[in-house]
Parts: sequence; C-alpha cells; structure tokens
Amino acid sequence: MELGQLEAFERTAREGSFTRAADELGLTQPSISARISTLEKELGGELFERGGRRLRLTALGQAFLPYVERTLALLADGIQTAQSHVAGQLGQVAIASLDTTALYMLPEPMKRFRTEFPAVDFTIKLRMNHQIIDALYDGDVTLGLMGAPLWDKNIKIYAHFQEPVRAIVAPNHPLAILQHEQGYIELDDLYQHTIYRVTLNPRITAMVEGIAEQARQGSGGALVYVPSIMTRHLLYQGSGVAILPEQFLMQSVKDGMLTYLTVQDMPTLHNETLVVGLRGRELNQPTQAFIQMIRAQWRDLLVRG
Repeated sequence: MELGQLEAFERTAREGSFTRAADELGLTQPSISARISTLEKELGGELFERGGRRLRLTALGQAFLPYVERTLALLADGIQTAQSHVAGQLGQVAIASLDTTALYMLPEPMKRFRTEFPAVDFTIKLRMNHQIIDALYDGDVTLGLMGAPLWDKNIKIYAHFQEPVRAIVAPNHPLAILQHEQGYIELDDLYQHTIYRVTLNPRITAMVEGIAEQARQGSGGALVYVPSIMTRHLLYQGSGVAILPEQFLMQSVKDGMLTYLTVQDMPTLHNETLVVGLRGRELNQPTQAFIQMIRAQWRDLLVRG
C-alpha cells in the first residue's frame, strides 16, 4: 500500500469522479484508476460502485475512508511540523545558568523570544559553573550562562559580557547615611555589617569572603550565604550589604529602594559572564536567535565577539 494510492482514493471519494480527482492531483485519469484498482486488490474488495454518473463508495469504501483521511491528515501535520522546525518556528531552547545571572540577564531576552517564537519550548536550569559544563557535555542543555574564567577548550564562547561590581544597601542603612555625610566610605566601614554573599565568579567571591574574615576580627559583620532571589528583600530590610553586579539591582536603585556605595579603597572588580555551548554541536535556529537576543539586550556590556 502506497501513499499515492491513498491520496487517489481519498480525492476520488471527495470528487466522485476519477477525472476530477486526476485533475486535482495533476495526474491522468488512467493513473488514478490504476492506483485505486491496485489498492482494491490489496484490500480484497471494491471501494467504489462503478457505472453511474457519480462514483459512490461501497460499504468497504465507507469503512476505509475515515482511516485514510486520518492518515493523510496526520502526515500533513508531520510535514508541517518538520518544516516549522527547519524554519525555526518550533523546537526547544535549553539553557543552564547561574542563579544570579539568570535573574537579571534572561528575562528581557526571553520576553522578546516568546513574542518571536511562541511555539518553541524553553527550559532554564539553575546550576553552578561546573554543573553547567557537565550539563553541556551530557546534552541536557545546549547553552550555558556562566561566570568567567573558562578553561575548557571544548566549550565555545558565543558572548562575553563584563560589568562593574558594586556594594549596595538600603537608603536607610548606616553605611548609606555615612556616605551621604562624607561622600564616600572606606573598606573598613564594611567590617561592622552583615554581608550577603551570592554566587558570582571566583575572584569576587574571594574578595567578599576576605572582607567577611576581616569583619569577624572586629565586633560585627558576618557572611550570610543566600540565594540571589532573596537578596533584594533582605537588603530592603536595611540590615546588610551586598556586593553585586551593577545591573543586578539597578532598577531598585532607580526606584530609590536601594543605593550604591562608593567604597574608596575597594579593589576595582568586574563580573564577567559567558554565553557558552559545546564546541562542534550544531545549534538549532531558535537557540541561535536567542543568543543574538542576549547579545542585543546587553550589547553595552559586550567585551568581545
């Protein structure tokens, strides 16, 4: 049983004529007749009552037609789905990211992506740096959003972003008040206060932990490890300080809910974020488009590529 036979039968049943079916399918009338005859032999009975002005289905034809219609419709859906995949209208984007980075770097590109690719599935998995690399090797994700540096030569960098790291507190925090009074604060001033630590690159983590160690020698601060999603709300309470990428809570600063600190003697550090994938793995069109959307959203932070 061949597809052409099923198409000839379905179209003849719809048109009630071998000739009109042939015209619709771009075939000759003898070709249509031959296909249906072959199909009837395979099924063991006639599909049409012949001899009248219009062909009518036999009982066998009536019983068989719904299955043929469903088969052809399912095949048409499959072809459309395949074409949509090729065109990038369907598929999947899977990305593993540091939680801090995902919270502020992904929402806006995702908003644009959902508009342009509404039928494409999207998955975000929150992982640590080494887990992101493992997920790429295992094929669980096709993209990673991780902190620099990167030493694995099998991982390809699609975008490299860099931004300043800033100390940030609530406007009513003692450090904000001190800064208002004298125009700056010093690193020693941080030692008396709780420091919230979130997952960033190793250099920033080392600096934050170093500040906390100094605080423990004094009379105050402690290092509190918190998920990024909690940082904003803890800072709003006015009880601690965080050292974060500048963009992470910029909207809260613009809204007057938080304020940056100018720490006069704090080393200048930058948070570096990489968009990466496994070298040699072909990316589907939606994934390539999402990379471009991330680059476009954060073009002011791009440092290469």
